[in-house]
Amino acid sequence: MKDYNQVVLPFQSELIIKKSRFITTLVPVISQEDAECKLHEIAKKYNDANHNCHAYISNIIATEQRFSDNGEPQGTAGIPMLEILKKRNIVMTLAVVTRYFGGVKLGVGGLVRAYTDSVVSALDMASVKKFIMSDVASFDISYSLFPRAIEIIESVGGQVIQVDYVENVSIKYSVACDITSSLNVKLIDYALGKIDITMLSKEYIDYKI
Repeated sequence: MKDYNQVVLPFQSELIIKKSRFITTLVPVISQEDAECKLHEIAKKYNDANHNCHAYISNIIATEQRFSDNGEPQGTAGIPMLEILKKRNIVMTLAVVTRYFGGVKLGVGGLVRAYTDSVVSALDMASVKKFIMSDVASFDISYSLFPRAIEIIESVGGQVIQVDYVENVSIKYSVACDITSSLNVKLIDYALGKIDITMLSKEYIDYKI
């Protein structure tokens, strides 16, 4: 399954470019219907603006893509915004750039830069997470061995989900599916075969980017 990035919390930022206000709103979405509903809400909130341009990719495999220049010259807003989402592999996300015209015309090139910069700036500050199809697993290990076991998990990009301190240490963790086999070998070799790894589930897990 394809890995993907997503804006996971609503975020808003603003740029002033030659007296025009460009307000960028980013929101996570779960479907095309959800994206259209949230787009309607944002456009209603800023119904006094000159333009509410948007772009979104509403499914994981990026086949549901929509954009609009909303009255700006064709190709100057929606497509540049969509291209930034695609370049950063950001899906399940709606981007809306609201423009209040400040009286100074930007020209075609200036508009493309303004809408591009608005989305880039917002994404740089927003809460974006990487989701990877992962195996979730667990094992018990002795107290003397568990610190190094955690280091081994994290050294291959895995992450510890939960640690329970009982008779032994119980570690629950996730790792990208394509790394599972090699990680299991490393853990079993380290523990000299004295651990039993239980595979719990296969699911999308978010990782820091």
